[in-house]
Amino acid sequence: MATKSVIRVGIVGFGFMGRMHYGNWKKMKGARVVALCDKNQEQFTAPTAGGNISGADTATDYGDAAIYDDFDAMLAEAKPDVISLTLPTPLHVPLTIKALQAGVSVLCEKPMALTAAECDKMLKAAHRAPNGAKLMVAHCLRFWPCYVYLKKLVDSKKYGNVVAASFRRFSAPPGWQKGTNWFADESKSGGVALDLHIHDTDMVNFLFGMPKAVTSTAAFDKNGAMQYISTLYDVGGAAVTAEGSWCMAATMGFEASYVVTFEKAVMILDAKREKPLCVYPAKGDAFVPALAEGEGYEYEIKWFLDVLKGKKVPSVITAEQSRDSVRIVDAEKRSARSGKTVRLAK
Repeated sequence: MATKSVIRVGIVGFGFMGRMHYGNWKKMKGARVVALCDKNQEQFTAPTAGGNISGADTATDYGDAAIYDDFDAMLAEAKPDVISLTLPTPLHVPLTIKALQAGVSVLCEKPMALTAAECDKMLKAAHRAPNGAKLMVAHCLRFWPCYVYLKKLVDSKKYGNVVAASFRRFSAPPGWQKGTNWFADESKSGGVALDLHIHDTDMVNFLFGMPKAVTSTAAFDKNGAMQYISTLYDVGGAAVTAEGSWCMAATMGFEASYVVTFEKAVMILDAKREKPLCVYPAKGDAFVPALAEGEGYEYEIKWFLDVLKGKKVPSVITAEQSRDSVRIVDAEKRSARSGKTVRLAK
């Protein structure tokens, strides 16, 4: 992609995550939202219902951005340089491929696709894309300050090697989107494992690399849909686990936490504690680390914008790594349903 002073942005899908992307793209210097696209035009007349976190843009005045209900027309007429793709997961593959073939870069919401084989189709299109078009999958935790700091400690070995790590992500059943609850259909969303738990699976991949094997257990509803999953990852050393749930009571709210034990310290993220993020060294006083302000959504978009502008950026994520995280979740689901450990080929 030739370097441009202003990158033209299209937002495809204008539900909760579409509005999240929209609000953060608007903050970017050197980018301009030129098009919004959603078949459901009601999305533009009133703010969408909230998701399991806050922060989505609730504006109904979209400035000079053109509004479309047809993806092909948006590509042809608005001529975006990049799109944020925030539609349901089954649409990620065909629309990503179509955009890349048109020379348009894609920031695709996680999960990348329903299967690793479908992810490979997207990778193939990215490798062949004209105009230097790029593909990024929006694994926001890799950019979230409290996880960025954890990554720094793991890589630097400031407190020695990781002895054990546990990650949790609990939510009430998703029901915040308008219209049909496609999240509840595992064939469309991938269920709790692929839509919610993949955040922590990808973090395990980010911190420790591709596991050698996974051993999972799960709980299912009366229709056989997975509601809870817990996994032990064989990363060759540390004892690493993660659990995710969609079956919490609505009154509980949302929880994302971790406890990482190093040889010489413990780091805990838990919003219910007096100090939600704290490092407890073996020697010296506990302390709250100084973090960058803002959220991962903003930082992931800023990173991708810098990539599109040809700037040198730190290595944080590749589309291949995003595909690998889908592979891991697939192995977790097979392990949970079979009751057996599933090994992952290199």
